[in-house]
Amino acid sequence: MKRQGIVRITILVALVLIGAVVIGSVFFQETLQSKGSPSDELLFVVMQGEFVSSVNETGDIESSSNIEIRCEVKSRGKAGTAVISIVPEGTIVKEGDFICQLDDSVLKDELTTQKISVAEDRAVVIQAASDLDTAQRSLKEYESGLYEQERSQLRALIATAEEAYRRASEFRRHSEFLTRKGYRTQAQLDADVFAEEKTKIDLELANQNLAVYEEHTRDRMTAELKAEIAKQEANVEASQYTMELSESRLAEIQEEIAACRIAAPVDGMVVYANEIDRRGDASFVIEEGALIRDGQPIIRLPDPKRMQVRTKVNDSKINQIEIGQECLIRVDTDPENPILGRVQKVSSFPMPRRWYQAPIEYEVFVEVVEKNPLIRSGLRAKTEIFVERLPNELQVPLSSLFRGQPEEEGYCVFVKHPDRVEVRAVEIGSNNDKFVVVKQGLAVGEQVLLDADSYNDALDVRNLNHP
Repeated sequence: MKRQGIVRITILVALVLIGAVVIGSVFFQETLQSKGSPSDELLFVVMQGEFVSSVNETGDIESSSNIEIRCEVKSRGKAGTAVISIVPEGTIVKEGDFICQLDDSVLKDELTTQKISVAEDRAVVIQAASDLDTAQRSLKEYESGLYEQERSQLRALIATAEEAYRRASEFRRHSEFLTRKGYRTQAQLDADVFAEEKTKIDLELANQNLAVYEEHTRDRMTAELKAEIAKQEANVEASQYTMELSESRLAEIQEEIAACRIAAPVDGMVVYANEIDRRGDASFVIEEGALIRDGQPIIRLPDPKRMQVRTKVNDSKINQIEIGQECLIRVDTDPENPILGRVQKVSSFPMPRRWYQAPIEYEVFVEVVEKNPLIRSGLRAKTEIFVERLPNELQVPLSSLFRGQPEEEGYCVFVKHPDRVEVRAVEIGSNNDKFVVVKQGLAVGEQVLLDADSYNDALDVRNLNHP
């Protein structure tokens, strides 16, 4: 019983597989018919000719040698300095001609305030210099006059004290003689002795005052006067630094006021330094009333003899770009007349991204080789950079390729014959996102089916022919 059940199951599975194959064959034929395989619309004739692989990007036309005029006025905590007036873009100017006027009203108010500060600081410097001179004179006066004058006065006091002591001593001796004779009392003698002692003490005090003055007071006074001189010198230096800072600030304001009126440094054509985003939209427009940041470009005066296209290439294609590659430049104003160019520079580092998950891009500079009146600064242009050019190659569309069976490597195509469709393996080379070079497996004039992935499920490996 068990064997009969196994046999039945085996027969049932075989019938299901046979049905699936039949249905698949019918579906494959219907698919070919539904896809219009007999129609020329789904067929491509293998061709042989020039193969071109290129990178196409849009960029801005500019001069590779620009005189760039930037805002030299500081923002001072504001968004920027407003443009009061500016000559129209495209104006031809000569060296020294007026081209732009920035708002200088706030600076003129600051200029008046700063002039007052400079005058006040200059007065402080004058006073500090006068105080220093007084301190120096005081030291000189003390060392040359006052010291000797006070020393002489102390010596005079000593001489007076010596004379008083001499007289008191003589009077005391005379008083003793008279006391022995009985002409003076003992009390009178004691008073005379006390007077002598007092004059003696006064003499000693006078000598001590002179000694202290010569040994200590002189040094102390000299040190104090010298310290006052050093203090006044520091005050003079500090006041001079303050005045220099004020004068520097005054000069800076005057320079910024002068920088508000901009003149052309050389002859040229005025081109506004507008900022363009990736989509080609103007993210910042130079115009009257616009606020300009410190250091922001306002106007460019390009050299018309050295023009280039500044473009951006995605990081997925940047490795294909090399210096010296030929290019075709199509100006948006006349795209039907391409202009020759050449890759001049490829940035080594990507451009900064302004938002999260923005594409990684590198700047590529394309030199304009061919002189053409269409090339003008400020215009947009499409650049076609030729990565690879092969003179005579077999080519088919990328849509005609599909992957072979898992055990096979490489690609295959469906080759259309009058009576059948053949699956054939091919060896491919370079591609340009539209066509691919076929190295082996096809011949000129053969027809291949387009949109090959639609028939991939119906692939018959028994008809696979290797090149």
